[in-house]
Amino acid sequence: MNRVVITGIGIYSTIGKNIEEVNESLFAGKSGIGFEQLRKDLGFRSGLTGLLERPNLKGELKRRQRVGMAEEGEYAYVATIEALKQAKIDDDFLDTRDVGILYGNDSSARSVTESHDLLNEKKDTALLGSGAIFQSMNSTITMNLSTIFRLRGINLTISAACASGSHSIGMGYNLIKGGLQDVIICGGGQEINYHSMGSFDGLGAFSILENEPQ
Repeated sequence: MNRVVITGIGIYSTIGKNIEEVNESLFAGKSGIGFEQLRKDLGFRSGLTGLLERPNLKGELKRRQRVGMAEEGEYAYVATIEALKQAKIDDDFLDTRDVGILYGNDSSARSVTESHDLLNEKKDTALLGSGAIFQSMNSTITMNLSTIFRLRGINLTISAACASGSHSIGMGYNLIKGGLQDVIICGGGQEINYHSMGSFDGLGAFSILENEPQ
């Protein structure tokens, strides 16, 4: 049995866009939760949500690489870059080793609903764009990142609700320990838009006490 070690970590989240920011937020007790009026306007019982701007990747990725990437894929890309840097994994390593990827992702609702709305309005599937299908897949993270980083190892998306990211780490551990893989990028990504959260709000999953959520 092989020994398994974590050589690098990265994060892009509502409490910080890198490890240092997240560390500061945890010590300061910041939640990363805020109020979004749009949700109330749409009929949500709770206007609370994680507040996180999407990263600007125009200077890092080509348009062809960005067009098929959903919101959660962008977050995962930034986190993966940080983890690879900390692990000192460079392009030469990626090109000469069979590096795998396991990412947890339980939904990609925004692309689906936006495509549905556009089709109803325009009545022309050609206007949906070339990236719509790739954004709508649950495997959007692993599909895009494996192409960007030229990965040749295992490529799986784990969809297990809130445990998706944890399961990906556990599966990665077992694959490396059992000798089936040498290196695996493991993690989890989640979209935070209202498209994916409406049904949760309808179930009463979010607090309606909206004062000072931070």
